[in-house]
Amino acid sequence: MDEKEIIWKCRRGTKELDMLMNGFFNNCYHSVSITHKEAFVKLLSLEDPTIYDLLLNKISSKDIAVNEIADMIRNMSLNQN
Repeated sequence: MDEKEIIWKCRRGTKELDMLMNGFFNNCYHSVSITHKEAFVKLLSLEDPTIYDLLLNKISSKDIAVNEIADMIRNMSLNQN
């Protein structure tokens, strides 16, 4: 998936998820490993309620890298406040 598609998928339809997904893409995506880039794309393919639950640490994914991306996004948002 090219970067334009990823940017498009970061648009989730809720302000909170838009901010988190775009924030991660703009601030972290380019510096993470290929594995984590792929995990971010997998995260973006999930439904919004599932993404919320992952980010709120209510559930975990079977894919460890997706959990790591959720942790990175969660930590990024905590460090910005």
